[in-house]
Amino acid sequence: MATQADRPSAESGGGEAGVPHEPSLGGYPLARFRTRFDANLLDLCVLLLVMMLASLAFSLDHSSLLESEFAVYIVPYYLYYAIIYFAVFWWMWGATPGKLIFGLRVVDHTGGPIGLERALVRTVQIPLCLGFIWASFDEHRQGVHDKMAGTYVIDKRRGRATQSATGK
Repeated sequence: MATQADRPSAESGGGEAGVPHEPSLGGYPLARFRTRFDANLLDLCVLLLVMMLASLAFSLDHSSLLESEFAVYIVPYYLYYAIIYFAVFWWMWGATPGKLIFGLRVVDHTGGPIGLERALVRTVQIPLCLGFIWASFDEHRQGVHDKMAGTYVIDKRRGRATQSATGK
């Protein structure tokens, strides 16, 4: 987990009027809740499409399952695809397709790639749905899954924040 010294500072930048001190990391502003929400909504649509196509490819007939069997068979099957989807995209590209479209990247406290371990920690927290909304209240715009994995989401689309003359 990141220490207080590893956390991003509230640097000026981001270029938005009325926001004098917007938190940033590695020169990029931290992603706003609304942008993260939109990216996650797009990821949900992509993931559902992938799952539907996989169901067709493997000829899984959901109509033949009884309600009592649904949770036993289908939920683990879909969680399997969700874990692969999020963990692989965050590990390999630093973003899921939704985040890529919105210019967001998941990074560690240095602004670098998060690696497989952090990607898995973030992924395990998603089904718990504990912390996504927390990011809208947190000073570092981190959800619970970000805090546990020591990750941040930066907004590359909004450009690099203005750096001070000392380069910090």
